[in-house]
Amino acid sequence: MYRVPSTSPSPSFEQSSIWGNSVSNPGKILIVDDSRTIRTKLKKSVEALGHEAEAVESGRAALDLLAAENFDLVLLDIMMPVMDGFEVLTSLKTSPRTRDVPVIVISGLDDEMSSVVKAIELGAEDFLPKDFELALLKARISTCIEKKRLRDVEKEYLRQVAKLTKAAATLEGGRFNPAKLGIRDVAARTDGLGKLASVFATMAQKVYERERKMRQNIRTFRGALLLLACGGLWGLVVPLSKMASLVEAHPIGLAILIDLIGAAFCLGISLKRGTMPSLSALTRSDWRFVIILAFISSVINQVLVYWLASKLPAFIVSIVIVLEGFAVFLFAALMRTEAPSMKRFLGLGLGLVGIVIILFFGEPGQMNTNWLWLAIALVIPATYATEDIYLSEFKPTAIDSVAMFGIVLVASLLMLIPLAAFYADFIPVGLLTGRLGIIVILMAIAGNLAMLLFIALISSTGAVFASQNAYAVTAAGIGWSMLLLGEAIPALTWVSLALIVVGLLMVEPKQEAEEEPPPFDDEIEEFVPRLDLVPLPTE
Repeated sequence: MYRVPSTSPSPSFEQSSIWGNSVSNPGKILIVDDSRTIRTKLKKSVEALGHEAEAVESGRAALDLLAAENFDLVLLDIMMPVMDGFEVLTSLKTSPRTRDVPVIVISGLDDEMSSVVKAIELGAEDFLPKDFELALLKARISTCIEKKRLRDVEKEYLRQVAKLTKAAATLEGGRFNPAKLGIRDVAARTDGLGKLASVFATMAQKVYERERKMRQNIRTFRGALLLLACGGLWGLVVPLSKMASLVEAHPIGLAILIDLIGAAFCLGISLKRGTMPSLSALTRSDWRFVIILAFISSVINQVLVYWLASKLPAFIVSIVIVLEGFAVFLFAALMRTEAPSMKRFLGLGLGLVGIVIILFFGEPGQMNTNWLWLAIALVIPATYATEDIYLSEFKPTAIDSVAMFGIVLVASLLMLIPLAAFYADFIPVGLLTGRLGIIVILMAIAGNLAMLLFIALISSTGAVFASQNAYAVTAAGIGWSMLLLGEAIPALTWVSLALIVVGLLMVEPKQEAEEEPPPFDDEIEEFVPRLDLVPLPTE
């Protein structure tokens, strides 16, 4: 047991003046000693010097407290039970969180000098005798805390230099998103480093905006090509379904045959490419998506279009489909999945004007339409819009689109076959050897290929832009109806089609989603050199 000095200093004038001093920038000090008397003396002395102090009696308690709180200095006894000061010191210096916290070891000068030397070799800053003078305590604490704070300033500066260096490498790699540079705090500095960071950020912002506009234009052009291709193929399906109904109307049986051909094609391609997922690997949400999409796409949309094509002129069904764009725009605005804008609204309106011109002034022949069937046909835009929004928001990203569509078609077959059996709506096999068989094959090719293109379109451009497919379907449906059914195309129809194309270009794809910047501060540690300064020799 060590000799314990008195717990209060002698009331000399010099020491009294030391007690009366207070520091302008106090530190937070942790005292670790198994002796209650020493802990009390140190805590009172440290607090009298104007610092905040906490005291614990064991090394384990000290490590737990240091892991939870920040301290400017540790006063550490060497000889303690269970976990001695050497173990505590080794643990502190190997942890990135605490390796820069200065440590002053507490020792008895007579018999612990070799232990002090070992502690300093392990990383301690200095030592303090148990029978210390207040002037010495004040000097040691002030020196260590000042060194710690200078070290923190230098470490922060080097950390910000490393962030700026990494930002320069990011710019050199061609990535100009300012949010990903992580130098906002560096640019807030008022010195030369801050000015350099501001230059980097400003340059990156200008280049990034220019590149983003260029990418948006490319995506718009690519999306427009996909959209026109989808429209041309789907527009062919409507007059072909009308031609099939003229042979013999079997809307459910027609949907079964088309889905069967599409499922065989998609699943065959997926198996050959090795992109077919294991059915056991599909999650519950994946199966829910497959079942809901199969019900909306085939049981409702497909059967409804084939059924109405047997009741209405083909071009009327095509014209009604154009309302899909307005339905999707309304749904997306209400769900806030895409931001509504005046430009998009004007584009939708311009496309509608073109359709109205076709409907009232450019239709082929006299329109003798049953308005009850036309009212039922107005369900088509709502169900098509529902399919667009559902595809845009819930499509599984981990599943290949072709494989996913093949699984959806199989699910739709499982729904349609019992329905066809109930209504006795299967197509007789004998009819498939003639004209109807050719029509079914053409419808399967056009409809399934259009759906695959549409999935790619809606994934890259968003539901609102993809819904402009309805304009292309309407225009193509009217054109194919006139061509296949022998109807003339009025000149005014071409004018209205030009309006539709202009409106399509005004409804741009959704803005490219920007991923969140990486956790820069967590990654910068490897770029910051360790400031393991060699302790100054103690006088």
